[in-house]
Amino acid sequence: MHLFRFRHHRRSRPQPPPGHEVVRLHGDLGLRNADATGRRLVQVIDRGPDVLEVDLTNLKYLSPDGCGAFFTALRAARARGVRLVITHANERAQAVLWQMGLTRALTDGDAGAR
Repeated sequence: MHLFRFRHHRRSRPQPPPGHEVVRLHGDLGLRNADATGRRLVQVIDRGPDVLEVDLTNLKYLSPDGCGAFFTALRAARARGVRLVITHANERAQAVLWQMGLTRALTDGDAGAR
């Protein structure tokens, strides 16, 4: 079983603009690691970026329980005036995000999902 890995470091990709943090999730995100992932996302938000982008390019599996991490991050982001953006979700992850209401929650209140 491939467990979820949280990576918050930049590689040789183009640098995002100042105030824009990118977190790339890898592996699986489910009940077992949703709380820890949510806490880690809040830690990034607490550092004060204008935008936090959560890149799901390498996320292999997202369960409905795993979406709890994103709701935790969204609450913290709104409280601190940070825009939370989720990008590069595959079709399965998009379906789960929509099913859990996260897509709508992100678009309400001037946040975004791509």
